[in-house]
This record gives sequence, structure tokens and C-alpha cells, in this order.
Amino acid sequence: MPLLITSELEIGNIYQKFNNTKDYRKMKKKTKIFIITIAAILIWNHLPYHYDNEKTVAYVTNHSAPKSRSMCAWYGMKAMWCGGCRVGLLPAYAYEKTLPQMGFEEIPAKGYKPLKGDISVLPKNDCSSFGHIAIYDGKQWVSDFKQKSLYPNSTYKENGHEKIFRAYDGWHWKHVWTSPRDWYGWIESLVRGFNKIKF
Repeated sequence: MPLLITSELEIGNIYQKFNNTKDYRKMKKKTKIFIITIAAILIWNHLPYHYDNEKTVAYVTNHSAPKSRSMCAWYGMKAMWCGGCRVGLLPAYAYEKTLPQMGFEEIPAKGYKPLKGDISVLPKNDCSSFGHIAIYDGKQWVSDFKQKSLYPNSTYKENGHEKIFRAYDGWHWKHVWTSPRDWYGWIESLVRGFNKIKF
């Protein structure tokens, strides 16, 4: 017959013994590390940064390839890092949500005239599960290659729904928040489109 604990004293003694065990100390240490990590991420996601469009444009222009390698998000991310915006690597279409959180302003399509440093984000489609992102260098749109127009191919042009974002030179606040649903969608896109990436 199992021993039944009937007094608060006995419960307290067992709790005290557990507190002194090696497993409890390990669990306590891991919990502290987890809390500190989450706190650091939250602080990092809300720090101000100084942005420079010229540096962003210089990187993407100097590192573009002759043809698409399905790595527009990688080049776009590195270009924004050079400009001072420490944005994470995401599927291209996801920057539609992330850039406003980084202090970028969405520019209305009506009467739009591109400025150097403008960033276009195109939604995913049957052609690509990643979508597309490109940066205007003052003369043309550049992603992982120099494009002939805003659209990297005819499929994107037919679908449309592009969004343009702009960040002026200077200081910006970032307020980044992503949900588990976002992460699931990004991972799903990566898995579906990974074989198209040309490293």
C-alpha cells in the first residue's frame, strides 16, 4: 500500500529535499538562462538604430549577380544590415510585416515615384514560396540580381499586390513582434522553396 502524505510538515520536508537535489539546481539554472534570453531578445527588438540608404544601396548594387539565385531575402537583409537596420533573415514576403515594425513607412501605390533606397516586397505565388524583395538603387530595382523592372518575372507582374517601403536617413525605433503562427509560415515556405536556392 503506498505511503500517503497527510501533513503539511511532510510535504514541506519533501519539497525542501527536492530543492537541494542536482536536478532542481539544473532546472533553476536553465530557467534563469531562458528568462535572460527572452529579456535580451525583447530589449534588442526595441532598440533604436541609425539608417543610411546610401550604404544599403551600395551593398546590394555591388553584390548582385547576373541572374537570380533565389536569394533575394539574403541580399536584402545584408544590404539593410549595412545600412544600419539589423533585421532578421526571413522569407521575402514576410518583410511586408517586419519592415513597418523596423520603422519603415509604407508608400501608397497611387502616384508613386521611386526614391533611392525604396524597398519593394512582393507576395509569394505559384512561382515562389518565398515571395520577392528588391531595393531601388536610383536607376533600377536590385535584389540578388539587377532587375529590368519592379517585377523579377512575368508571374509577379500578373499577380501584382506589391508593397513599397521607405526609411529616411536617420534614427528609427523598432518594435518587432512575431507570433508562433508567423514562424510556422516562414519555416513552411523555407522547406517548400529550399531546393530552388542556388548557393
